[in-house]
Amino acid sequence: MNPLIRLSLYLVFSISTLLSKEITLLFLHILAGLIILFIERHHWDEWKKKSAPYWKYFPITGAIFFLISFLFSEKALNEILFDITSATVRLIIMVSMMTIYIVKARSYDIINSVRSLCYKINIKWRWVDDFLLFVEMTIRFYTTIQDEWRKCERSQMAISSEAPKSMMKKAIRIAHFIPDFIVLNLIKAETITSVMIMRGYGRSVPRSIYPLIGFSILDLLWFILGTSILCGVHIFVKI
Repeated sequence: MNPLIRLSLYLVFSISTLLSKEITLLFLHILAGLIILFIERHHWDEWKKKSAPYWKYFPITGAIFFLISFLFSEKALNEILFDITSATVRLIIMVSMMTIYIVKARSYDIINSVRSLCYKINIKWRWVDDFLLFVEMTIRFYTTIQDEWRKCERSQMAISSEAPKSMMKKAIRIAHFIPDFIVLNLIKAETITSVMIMRGYGRSVPRSIYPLIGFSILDLLWFILGTSILCGVHIFVKI
């Protein structure tokens, strides 16, 4: 399946989940979400690791929602609790589905799919090529910058006689280090830019791409089928 079609289906399912306010619709989306998680069960460990930071926010958002509804709405207590429960369940389903998508998909596939689509359509706008390259480079070097920052922090801790204990002193130490870190990365960016120009970047628009990710009739059928099923379920339940 084309990565763009896969992303579209997950987004459509998430939007459909947010719009599911009836009990029947919510139950069907819970069932569908459990089926998807069971199919992707070999990604469970990574899914739990990536989704764990979000779970602590669900009770907080529920408590804030309850407090606002209790103070400023005229609904009964059972209605408020029902709204909070359904909203939290919808949020859990949406976060779980998008997390399993992030675990399964790769960012490079999305960028390559968009570039392949632009190449096939023969879009000759330089800013589109530059924007896609900017996103691709950002994704590619984000983890590298994180690793360099951690190494610099460890080196600073190693040469310092005593680590600052207060948050203010930590913030001041980081603020002193940020300009040097930015300069180092600007030098690296300038080097990469020079290499790209020497290799002929910008001489032909759009750039060629390998591997070329194409769209097939099956991809279009998957998108139409998935969207039609979700829209049909909403229409059928409301009737």
